[in-house]
Amino acid sequence: MDVNLIVSIVLATLLLYSFMAKVIAYQDFKTTIEQLKFPLFFTWLVVAAEGIIVVLLVLDFTQFVGQVAAMLLFLSFYAVAGLAIYKKLNVSCNCFGKASEEKLGWGTMWKITPLFLLTVIGLIADHSLSLTSMNPTEIISCIGLTIGVLNMYLMLKNRKLLLEGGS
Repeated sequence: MDVNLIVSIVLATLLLYSFMAKVIAYQDFKTTIEQLKFPLFFTWLVVAAEGIIVVLLVLDFTQFVGQVAAMLLFLSFYAVAGLAIYKKLNVSCNCFGKASEEKLGWGTMWKITPLFLLTVIGLIADHSLSLTSMNPTEIISCIGLTIGVLNMYLMLKNRKLLLEGGS
């Protein structure tokens, strides 16, 4: 399997998950944007950017552009998290909608760092192969592994809620 293709699939899967979570919990994400004192059009701007980047990442001829766009998106998330830290704001991240009840801040920075590094690896890697040349089993395995890791992360972040719900 090609590193660049793995990066594209992982990023597309994560951003699709995030995109869908923000659409489903639109009001909550809108509240986050309002609390950050950003114009409300940023709500749909972020959602649209995530959706567009997913499409760019899965099309063979736009993968590189998609990875650059993902890197810029993650840099903007760093800036927003830094702003929340600087202004000492107590704002929900809403990175993955209701799936994760995290606050915007240092935790967000730590979460974005591996994603940012992943985009850098993807940009450095060889871009000679295309997604259409991959075995469908490899693609499905990569998507499944990404969703599994994301769900494990979310379960760990929400373990308090899981424990309270079970008692």
